[in-house]
Amino acid sequence: MSELTQSLSQRFPGALLEVVESRGETTAVVDPARAKSLLRYLKEERGFDYLVDVSSAHWPDEGRIDVVYLVRNLKTREQLRVRAALPEEEPVIESVADVWRTANWLEREVYDLMGITFAGHPDLRRILMPEEFEGHPLRKEYPMEGDDEWRNYLPVSEAGHDDREP
Repeated sequence: MSELTQSLSQRFPGALLEVVESRGETTAVVDPARAKSLLRYLKEERGFDYLVDVSSAHWPDEGRIDVVYLVRNLKTREQLRVRAALPEEEPVIESVADVWRTANWLEREVYDLMGITFAGHPDLRRILMPEEFEGHPLRKEYPMEGDDEWRNYLPVSEAGHDDREP
């Protein structure tokens, strides 16, 4: 365990569920209820000033959806992946948009495509899909065949967006 993960374990007893070292990268698996306070600590006291990404993974056989934060300290070049497992039926975690401004759009993307609710987010709405779109297309149960999702939308040429010269 690195000095960083040891300090997280001491500072947040019980919050660090597992540390995975693979290919020179470290992932801290954390209790979702403690994720925001741990992430705030990383930024404010450990210098992890860059939220590189917020992503997710759906594990239906295990009944969970993971939310994954990739954070970096630009001065020391340290990088840490922080992962929290959420229940598939109601994936909710506190927003970190008040910690890193960039989380605003990153969390909206994960909400839109995977259906994770970021509690306390200032503007949690779809960012890529149309507002009336049903479902979350990156979840494993999303249908892979058929075009039902587009039944309410006009083809591009009928909507007046074709590239032909008048």
